[in-house]
Amino acid sequence: MTTHYITELEAREKQSQMRTEPYWSEGPDEAFKEMEEVVGSRWITRDKVARQAYCGRGSGHEIYWYLNVSYPPCIIVLPASTGEVADIVRICNKYNLPFVPTSSGWMIQGFPRYRSDMVTIDLQRMWEWKIDKKNMVITVGPGVRYGHHCQACIEHDLWFINTGGGSASSVIANTLSFGVSPLNYRMGNSERRALSLEWVTPEGEIVYSGSWAQCEEGFWGDGPGPNLMGMLRGFCGWFGGMGIVTRMNVKAFSFLENATEILVPEGVSPDTHLSFKDTGRIRWINFQFPDRKSLEDCTIEVSHAQLGAAWTKVPVFWRDLAKSKDKEDFWERWSGVQKEDIDNFHLLRALFVGYTSEKQMDYELKACEDIMKKYGGTERRTKPSDESWIKNADANGMWMLTSGYMSTDGGQESLRTVFETGKRLGDILYNHYDRYFLPQKGDVGWWQSNDFGHSAYLEFMQYKNVDHWDPLSPFFRPETREQGTKWYMQVVTDVDNETGFCNFFSGFQSCLLYIGPHRSDFQIWIDRFQNEFSPKGLSNPPTPYEGETLIEHFPAHWLPKVRSHIRRAKRGRSVCAGSLPERKPLRDT
Repeated sequence: MTTHYITELEAREKQSQMRTEPYWSEGPDEAFKEMEEVVGSRWITRDKVARQAYCGRGSGHEIYWYLNVSYPPCIIVLPASTGEVADIVRICNKYNLPFVPTSSGWMIQGFPRYRSDMVTIDLQRMWEWKIDKKNMVITVGPGVRYGHHCQACIEHDLWFINTGGGSASSVIANTLSFGVSPLNYRMGNSERRALSLEWVTPEGEIVYSGSWAQCEEGFWGDGPGPNLMGMLRGFCGWFGGMGIVTRMNVKAFSFLENATEILVPEGVSPDTHLSFKDTGRIRWINFQFPDRKSLEDCTIEVSHAQLGAAWTKVPVFWRDLAKSKDKEDFWERWSGVQKEDIDNFHLLRALFVGYTSEKQMDYELKACEDIMKKYGGTERRTKPSDESWIKNADANGMWMLTSGYMSTDGGQESLRTVFETGKRLGDILYNHYDRYFLPQKGDVGWWQSNDFGHSAYLEFMQYKNVDHWDPLSPFFRPETREQGTKWYMQVVTDVDNETGFCNFFSGFQSCLLYIGPHRSDFQIWIDRFQNEFSPKGLSNPPTPYEGETLIEHFPAHWLPKVRSHIRRAKRGRSVCAGSLPERKPLRDT
């Protein structure tokens, strides 16, 4: 939180007035001693300086931190094995202590919210990376980040998706929650890349899935009985609300021989990239189209023809970001762009890889050329390098524009649904909400083709001036925070409910009870799973009803439509279907 505008004492006084719970909690001495016996004194602490470092971090923190609902944990513990994780979870159950697992700390949900009596289970010591190169299967622990994982894959002439969240995010955590990159076009969605896994339930039992359940090598994700990935991940995961996955086997994919000689890191951070030393085997190409429909129709056709390694349409302002030396340079460039420029600029970015030979890549390029002629696509000069998707060298630059960033919509549906959702969001943002964020001037967001066009991914990003959201800043604008929150938690969800788009950021910046009734009341199954596996509700509460809890901390006059729908759903009434099947009542959120 910005504090340099007022004294530290004034900041603390204002924060204390905004909080509903005591800021510090020490946790039971008995629980601390029992955990210390499990991990040793070096790997557990109640030191306040260390605990403060685990408070209010991660994507989405602007909303949570400025509402003063972020708290430090009462205990931090760093286990080294699945057995130690299970012991700690059982101790938490014994003393009714809520716990939150974290690994890379990429999401605000990896840290305590709303209460100060939570135990943080930091999994960074669980660093395991083991490869079966013949079968292209890799075992990872939760401490392994994409940066580690993707570099090691390249050194073995393999590759793996590198998430849009950046190289610092955990492979296991991201696979369970998001797992999206343009490279999903050929590699498929993350739930299919995940094979066997090891899971500590919310009550501390250790469970194995896939071929690990049969004491075999973890080459298979399925096995006798249901596939646990459907429950542990589903569409967007539990964000730590269904225990802890401590080991996972993931599928890697064949890439290029001598990949480290073809992809060479260059530059000095933060201006780094992978230089392509053999453009006969790998290259990015930008294609310009005369109109939006030509671009969309071409995407469908090249995807069905299974050409290329990735196809993606990026926001126009990313081009100015890539050219900018600093924030001021970006704003000078972007302020000269008009909505008409956005409406008339249609660029599709494609990655081609000659997996087997230059001849294979040459064939794909010629086939692509024929399709481009049909839709008026013309090739533009493109740098022979990659900054974003193979190793994510530019991820931190996402925050440069305004110092505040959060994606408001992201998920997978059909290409048709993705196109329509992006258009509607772009129009509404431009006409009603652009003044509260970095103005995107009607752009339709970032989208990409997945699974050879059988599905597609859309992400809609907002950049905010954090001073306008910070109650302690002299530049605080209450209207900006209120209307910006309405965009996040109501407007985007309304569009998704109309188009059928599924937002996998749901559950922490929008409300399941506002979404579920429009989608066959899937929240009923969420309640059933939680009542079965987490009856005490100790695994990262209030997940998955994060949005419902967040709304209770907003001023009472905010979001009346969302509040009304939530009350209706809690009474067992579906917005769409009338009465719901009988079920256990929701835990207090």
